[in-house]
Order: sequence, then structure tokens, then C-alpha cells
Amino acid sequence: MAGLKGLIKKMLILTVAVFMVLVSNIPALAEIPEKVRVGIITSNTGSSYLNAASVTFSVKGNYQIIDLAAIPGDEVIAIPAEGEQWKVFYLPGGVQVYQNENIQKITTGYVMVQEVNHSSENRVCLVGYANHEGQSVNIGKWYRGNMEFRNSGAALTVINDLSMDEYLYGVVPREMSDGWPLEALKAQAIAARTYTVANYNKRIVEGFNVLDTKYDQAYGGFNSEGDNAARAVNETTGKIIVYAQKPISAVYHSTSGGHTEDNENVWGTTPVPYLRGKPDPCSTNHGFADWTYTVSLDDVRNRVIQTGNQIGPINSFTLEKLPSGRVKSVIINDINGNTITMTGTGFGQMFNPGFYTYLSSDNFMSRLFDIKTDQVMNPSYYVINSLGQNAPVEGTNLYAATDEGTAVVLNETSAEFYIASANGISVCSKSPAGMVVFEGHGWGHGVGMSQWGAYEMAKQGKNYLDILSFYYTGVQITSDYNS
Repeated sequence: MAGLKGLIKKMLILTVAVFMVLVSNIPALAEIPEKVRVGIITSNTGSSYLNAASVTFSVKGNYQIIDLAAIPGDEVIAIPAEGEQWKVFYLPGGVQVYQNENIQKITTGYVMVQEVNHSSENRVCLVGYANHEGQSVNIGKWYRGNMEFRNSGAALTVINDLSMDEYLYGVVPREMSDGWPLEALKAQAIAARTYTVANYNKRIVEGFNVLDTKYDQAYGGFNSEGDNAARAVNETTGKIIVYAQKPISAVYHSTSGGHTEDNENVWGTTPVPYLRGKPDPCSTNHGFADWTYTVSLDDVRNRVIQTGNQIGPINSFTLEKLPSGRVKSVIINDINGNTITMTGTGFGQMFNPGFYTYLSSDNFMSRLFDIKTDQVMNPSYYVINSLGQNAPVEGTNLYAATDEGTAVVLNETSAEFYIASANGISVCSKSPAGMVVFEGHGWGHGVGMSQWGAYEMAKQGKNYLDILSFYYTGVQITSDYNS
């Protein structure tokens, strides 16, 4: 009997051990963080507001200003009244807090404008700031939650600390219009929440989780909020997108122009199974689904030269394309047989830096484009023939006859012809006299969800599940990650 009990005991121990091994191999379920820390004024070049030496703020609602470095615990510096303007100054070894030009506190630690009790009526206004050169920058934006001021080594970093959904209230209507269909806004809310979870530690060494700009997600604080966007956030609270039980990096863009893109073709990273390019017919009617950019060949050549490449008068273009139609490489040939190769992105951004400097349908907006080659005309010149008539000569070289009766090329490698007339010598470019037209589609990197595509799908009666499962291959939308 004792032997049987011992055997049973051993079997139970073995079963528990096997179970523990199996459990240990199950991917850990991530939790949706309760709070998000957003970098508003930073030293990161991706910020809209950079390198503050002093920051002015005010509050609405129930707040206290605390010194997070105080020992033994957080020390209340002051209880700010509504309408009062306060300032935080950078010091080489910390920060100092002013009110009405009077020093309230000098500390080596962080200072936080903290809600005494959380309320949807509480706000902190970042009035503006001055940099180390004394230049003033107006902000004038209100933010929910808390606001932290810290010394980042050379300037102040200002961080908005607030709940996940309150953060999304200020993201969704910046990334989409508050007037868009609710199902599209819901898809955006879930994508933005998922992106935040998946990239939560992306900027942790800087003291915050995400920037408030396009380098993470556009966030405008309370000023940007809208009723429809807030409803979309509230009705999807806790929902994120997962693949293989892990939150995905839910990247998105304005419009694919008709075909989304594989992630590796944009960022050179390992292929991600849920970020696969596919035909996207719902992204062909809105936004910058179509754009046209017209420019002279001389202008193209000059811009190429400004990038450090040497090229003569341009003779032709060749486009190497990805399966999506996006241009991988542009091969430029000049009249002398020289060739240079540029990436499609590098070529397009010569005319519109970042594809973001100029925002209109008559600018170069993406690397999904074709060249309207019938606009690239052969150069044509006129010479006087033996009958005294003007005769057209096409091509890039002019020839002359020598005394021996042989033909020689005039100005073979030069970019111009020199022509003598009764009025003196004039210069004529060898470049084709016409314009080149780039006809393109879409705006943005093209990976993941097309926002205008989501708009069109919602207009057609699709719900947020339809939208997200179309743009992110093989994913699930779940609420099982609630903390």
C-alpha cells in the first residue's frame, strides 16, 4: 500500500512538472497598461516642441504641484489656482518652480502637476516655452491627466501622464477626422491602442513611452478631441489586435493608393506575417489616392546633381518596381551614356522632402508612380541646309564636316550647344525641351491599415472587425489583455 502511495505521489509530481513545462512554453499574455506617458516637449528631434529652458503652464480643476524627489515622500510644493500662470525653469542640476516671479521650489528631481482626484474636468495647459536662446514658442494646448517636468540633461522634458483611453481621445481625431464613419474610427482606436501596447517601451530611456508626433502617433491632447472619436474609443475599450497571442505593431498610413505593401520592402526588416501587401480597391477614391507632379527635365537634373550625383542632360528613365507597383529604383540615363540609380523614395523626396513638406495632389506624394514618357520629347534643333532652308535635326549631337570630308561631333560631352548668330553667341541646352509628368497614387508608407481605405469600407457598411482583418493578415481582435 505504501508503495502504491509513493508511486501515486511520484506520478502527481511528474504531472505537475510536465504541466509547469507546458505552461512555461505558453506566450505570456501582455496587459494593456493603465497609463501612457507622452513626450510633449523633448530633446528628441521627432518632437514638435524642442529643447525648453523654461515652460509656462496653468491648470483647470483640482491639482497639486509636487516634488517627486522629496524625502521621505512626495512633497506638495503648492496648490495652483485656476487662471494662475506658473513656470518651471531648467537648472544644470535640476529644476526650479516659479509663481509670479517668486521661487517656490528648487529641486534636483522631477516636478509633477498632479491631479488630487481624477476628474474628466481636470486639465493642464501648456501655455508655451522659451529655449536657451530666449526664443519664445506658443503652445496653448490643454491636456488631461498629469504633467511632469524633468531635467533631461540639457533642457526640460515635459511628459503628459494619463490613462490609455484618455490618451486615445487625443489620438483618434488627429489620425482620422472626427466626422468619419464610426466603424472607421473604431478601427483606428483599436489600431492606435495596439500600437501603443506593442511599442510601450520604445522610448522608455527618454522617460516616456511615445512621442506626440507622426514618429509614433499624432496626439493633440484635449484640444483635438471629438465626440465621435471618444465614442469609438469607449466602445472598443480594452480591445487590441493580436497575432500568435501577441500584440501586433499596428502600423497604418493615409492611403495605399490601391495596393498595400510588405513591411520588409519599406523598412528592410524581417517579413512580418500580418503585414502583407495586397490589392486595396477601397483606397483608390479618396485623399491622395491620385496625384500628378510635372517638372522640367532640367529641374530633375539639377536636383539629382544637388544630391551629390553627377549626371549630364537626361535622356531616359527606367523604373524597377515591386509587385505592389511601388518604385524600388529609378535608373537615370544621360545623353553621354552615363547611368545613376536612386531608390524610388530618394528620387521622390527630392521634390517633396519626407513626402510631407508639400501636401497637395499636384505634388510628389509617394513612391507608387509611373512616368508619362510621351512628355519626354526628343530634342529638336534647326540648321540651314544647302538649299538655304531650315531643317530640323533631332538628337543630342550636332555634326560638322572637315576639309577631309569626315564628320565630327560638336560639343560631344557638353550639356549645351553654342550657336553663333548676327547677335553674337548664344547657348542652347541639349536636354529635351519638354516636361516630364509623374503620375502617382497614395500617401504614406503603405504598410498595414489604409485610413482612407477604412473610411471607404465603413461607408460600404463594413464594421471595424472587417476593416482590421482585411489590413492585418491572420489577426484576432481580443479583450483578453485587460489588466
